[in-house]
Amino acid sequence: MSTALLQELHTELRRLYIAGSELAAGDFRLKKLLPQFQQLGERAPVFKKLGEGIQRVLEPSGSGGGNPSGSLQDLGLLLSSVLHTQGTTSPAGEPGHLKSRPVPLSTSYSYRKISAVREALATTGSGRYEIVTEAFREGLFQDLRLFNAAIAALSDPYAELADFAMTSILPAYGPVVVPHLTASFDRAGGKAETRKLRVIAQAGGQEVLPLIFEAAENGSEDVRVTAIGLLAGYGAYVQALLGWTREKRKPIREAAYQALAAGGSAEGAERLHEAFSGKDIELAAEAAVNSDSEVLLQRLVRDLDAELKNAESIQEDKKAFDLAWERIRHYLRALNHKQHDVLDELFTRVLEDAPRYLSYGWKSLVDDAARYAAYLGPSGMLGLLLPLYKQDARYVSFAFRAAFRLLSPSRLYEEFKDLLVIRRQTKEAGKRQDNLMEVIENQVVAYRNGQVQAAEGTQPDWLHWLTFPIVPSIEEMETGWDSRWLERFIELEQDTLVSIFARPGHTPAQQFLLRQLSLKPELRNRLAGELLLGLDRAEVEEEIRREALVSALEDKRNKNCYLLDGYVFEKLCMLPKSYEARLKEALPLYRSTAEKQIQFVVDAMSRNQPIVLTPKVKGDD
Repeated sequence: MSTALLQELHTELRRLYIAGSELAAGDFRLKKLLPQFQQLGERAPVFKKLGEGIQRVLEPSGSGGGNPSGSLQDLGLLLSSVLHTQGTTSPAGEPGHLKSRPVPLSTSYSYRKISAVREALATTGSGRYEIVTEAFREGLFQDLRLFNAAIAALSDPYAELADFAMTSILPAYGPVVVPHLTASFDRAGGKAETRKLRVIAQAGGQEVLPLIFEAAENGSEDVRVTAIGLLAGYGAYVQALLGWTREKRKPIREAAYQALAAGGSAEGAERLHEAFSGKDIELAAEAAVNSDSEVLLQRLVRDLDAELKNAESIQEDKKAFDLAWERIRHYLRALNHKQHDVLDELFTRVLEDAPRYLSYGWKSLVDDAARYAAYLGPSGMLGLLLPLYKQDARYVSFAFRAAFRLLSPSRLYEEFKDLLVIRRQTKEAGKRQDNLMEVIENQVVAYRNGQVQAAEGTQPDWLHWLTFPIVPSIEEMETGWDSRWLERFIELEQDTLVSIFARPGHTPAQQFLLRQLSLKPELRNRLAGELLLGLDRAEVEEEIRREALVSALEDKRNKNCYLLDGYVFEKLCMLPKSYEARLKEALPLYRSTAEKQIQFVVDAMSRNQPIVLTPKVKGDD
């Protein structure tokens, strides 16, 4: 029996249920259906009964009595019974095992904790990244209720959060996450699908290689580029990678070269070397940076050497000369960060002939040779760097780094002491001295974003990301540097270097640092913090150091200071309660985070609660 007419009547009855039975009398749509049911009722009693029911609904004052709602209900019950007996409820197809993707996770955390993370992943706005990363550190993502939210995070509009889900959250689930990702993977998609593919490759291993290869062949450009990179190192796909280096689209060729370089195959090295003779030399050079192939390295060095030897013969032909330099630049890029005996020999010849190459305007060639000598070259190259920096101040940093690596502390000082003159004779001499100060400073001090956490009480947001100086210990300075540097830095009034080189009990350094802090108390600058650090390293009496810090804090030149660096704040936290009144008086000078930092210390003093800070450089375990 066809149920189309019955379904149509069911639709109309639902409409009347919503509209109200009082509106059913004389309903136009029911009137249109009544003749069909009366006609079918001549052959089937059930349709006759349905037709009579429709008649009672349309004419409630007739033989059915005056109860329109009852008539409508009776008709609906009869129709529902007929539909249930005439319809089918079993699904089509053969029965089989239920397909499932089990996830062996528990629900052991409280909903209060879980809900905050789910909200962070389901909304937008600031502060979400910190909530998610903290939840991951606490292990909350091992709760089953966050599993789907973690997968959805791959599409988060905040790229850093989506990348964190890709690199940290989802790989932590292991192979169990792979079926869930492959089920929703769309090879024609964009950035979110590339993240998904990376997780599939990381968690699925070799079993998912066919899926990755399929994506590399037929996906969108973004997906193809990612998939090609994921095929690096698998011998079965080397021929496919070689083929993709000849595609029309540049991003595909670039990804293929990168994959061949990372894979380390002989065929890949051969193709990369071949590309240096064609239009893809730039792509090949960028890829070769990541190649460990010794054969490729030696070939590139041989080719570069030939280009350098040929340079003089084509110097008069400007076009050919410029093209040669362009090729040389790509060879230098490919050899960046590489170390080998053949490179020792090549860059030694470059430094020996540096004046000629500098006359060509090829400064970056000589720079690369000097950089190689500074960081990787053998001791024999130092003798070529030392006279070079005396001719050109730009090579002071390279010469110093090589000398620091290869010479004893006393010989290092003797080599560069002539640059430490108070009166500079020429502008070039001034540049050499400035460059020397800069490279030494970079050698002994760096700044990192760090965290500190108070042992008790509230943890303000600004407390977790302060700037701290990273410097060698006093013992490292004593063994790695000649003691005469400190005296020369004091003479030259090199505030930062005196602070780092200061050693316990050195009276001239103590006096210099106290004087400079009184002259330059601006806490908005790193220098004030460095001078305070120098007072600590010189072991100036604690009460004198405290007084110097608070005097700097009170100085009117600190008006509108917005932030105190981590070291200054740490020293403020160590002040005794006796300084509370002076800190309160100085507070109006400061703004924004600096004001909050000082208020934090004052509040702790008023509660007689010492502040114990635990420094931690970002990225440390």
